[in-house]
Amino acid sequence: MDFKGIFQVLIDNYGLYGLIIAFCLVGICVAIPVLINKQSKKMSADFNKLGINLSNALQNQNDGLINKLSETQDKLLESNLNIINNLLDQKNHKHQGGLNIRDKVSIPIQNHINHLKDLYRASRVGVFEFHNSLVNLNGLPFLWYDLIYESIIKGVHSMSVETRNMPYNILSPITSVIQNGETKLFNRKDIENFYNQSSVLYDFTINKMNINSLICSPILNQDNQLVGMVTLEYSYDNYLDIDDLDLTDIGTETKIISALLELNKKQDINEGSN
Repeated sequence: MDFKGIFQVLIDNYGLYGLIIAFCLVGICVAIPVLINKQSKKMSADFNKLGINLSNALQNQNDGLINKLSETQDKLLESNLNIINNLLDQKNHKHQGGLNIRDKVSIPIQNHINHLKDLYRASRVGVFEFHNSLVNLNGLPFLWYDLIYESIIKGVHSMSVETRNMPYNILSPITSVIQNGETKLFNRKDIENFYNQSSVLYDFTINKMNINSLICSPILNQDNQLVGMVTLEYSYDNYLDIDDLDLTDIGTETKIISALLELNKKQDINEGSN
């Protein structure tokens, strides 16, 4: 039954009252969707507002949490930087102290090797220092050596710059002989035999340094460990007869140099602990 039929029945049965009722029904039918739509819009607006409020509240909480985390990270970073700077300051202080002490012992050491060069008419006198600077993946040290002091005659090329952080095993033909603490003379034939054990050492001594004879005197620490050596080199131009050499005196001079280097290390430790 449609609305027209309903209106007709109401008018036929109730007359004027039926007409009024019919109009009321029409009004109600029109008003209900409008009210429902209005209420729906209001509810939608309320939900949107609620969602915005919740989002703002969560954003504020997140901002607060992020700010706290940032403050904590900044404090932690600042603390770590302070620790690192303190360690660097201590290391720099120790390193600088060690450099100052080495400067003090450098003059007497240089005087001693100059004396050895002049007394024994060597082409070059050098002081080699052995050290550990790097560690492999198994924790084993890579051994290195440096030519830390050098005294040469005119016409001889300096090797102090070229002989830095050289692998220790290059010197194996020499260190295997002098590690017992004895000063050793290597003649030309001995030097030529270096090639069988260390081709690099052979190339240095024969080709780069033009060495005809070589004296190596071990530098030992207080535990009698080999920590370096003093070398006297002789080229073809100033070959010294073996009979003129006194290896005992050379060993004595080496012990003096060793004592100066040991003093340097001890004072370096004391300087770093203060």
